[in-house]
Amino acid sequence: MPQQYNTVHIFGYGETQIIGEGYNKKTATSGLTKVQAVVDNVWSKKPQDSDASQDYRAINIFNGMFSDYQPNSGTGYRTPFAELDATAIQELVDEVYAAVADEPAPVQP
Repeated sequence: MPQQYNTVHIFGYGETQIIGEGYNKKTATSGLTKVQAVVDNVWSKKPQDSDASQDYRAINIFNGMFSDYQPNSGTGYRTPFAELDATAIQELVDEVYAAVADEPAPVQP
């Protein structure tokens, strides 16, 4: 069953975060196989006149609304959600859920 979400953050420093109603899940991007398809999809929507660098600070996706591409240099851009690959985004969300579910629970002091 697909997991619900409000926001996806793919951080350039190496973590991916999913935020939804009553939860906040974060994991290392390096362990995710579905993230590159989402990054490529958002990057493919870069306006032709944009000076945004391909290396990014963050890609923020707001379910049903838009994505914001925040480059390390140049000006970021926004893409309407309807132009994004919703299936690839959902696959990433589901993968993050599965990855976090497999992580050991924190040790209580």
